[in-house]
Amino acid sequence: MPGFDKNEFWNKIVSMYPAIGDTNFVIKLNDEQVREVKALFINEYIPFEKLGYYDDEQITRKMLTAMVSIYYMDKDHVTNRGEVVELVDSVNYDGKYLYIHFAKLSPAKMRRLSLGKTQKQIAEASGLSIHTIKNCEAFFCDLKRQPYDLVNKIAKALECEVTDIMV
Repeated sequence: MPGFDKNEFWNKIVSMYPAIGDTNFVIKLNDEQVREVKALFINEYIPFEKLGYYDDEQITRKMLTAMVSIYYMDKDHVTNRGEVVELVDSVNYDGKYLYIHFAKLSPAKMRRLSLGKTQKQIAEASGLSIHTIKNCEAFFCDLKRQPYDLVNKIAKALECEVTDIMV
């Protein structure tokens, strides 16, 4: 969406991500939370002088479209041109609750993205190879089955506790 600065909106949605471990990657927002996210969207996207042109339903539709389009450009793709990491798969609004269906990202990758670091930076900080970091960020990688020393190095490089990335 042209003119839409996603940074604050992205950070708000990302802040909800850690809570999804037990909810099958779906967050259900109540009326108050929907109003909060909508207010943030309005402040970020709709110029005050044009606010009168939109009704609540139009604003909600635009907000849902913006949420689905949230992505992060990860510069760690093999070609180094970047890989688009989509955070939100879909959103549904039933008039009362907003359901955000998050993409399945590993806690290690989510933590790295939230820090704004590259796999290379994490590899250097941990003393591990980029290939190892990439494998440990894969969603299917169960860090609970990896050697504790390896997971501990990654956690230190990600500036978090081991338990934060072993969900």
